[in-house]
Amino acid sequence: MSELPLEQVKAVYRAAIDPDVKNTEGASWWQAVAAEVRAVISAPTAKAAGEIITWWHREWSAVGDHPTRAAQRLRSAARRFTA
Repeated sequence: MSELPLEQVKAVYRAAIDPDVKNTEGASWWQAVAAEVRAVISAPTAKAAGEIITWWHREWSAVGDHPTRAAQRLRSAARRFTA
């Protein structure tokens, strides 16, 4: 499951993290996100997956999000999109 095509990565990210993110973020931004989403979904545990994305969730702590919860949402969305 870690080799999701970019369009599936976008769908997973939108379902789990930000439904409003657009393709206009740019190719390099999406490639970086895709690498991390793929790493998250292939991590052995949700805790390990959360550690991968801790850095981009720091600013979200103000709204009550947590890297492990976000990782769990990403992993769950990936399962739905690849089932």
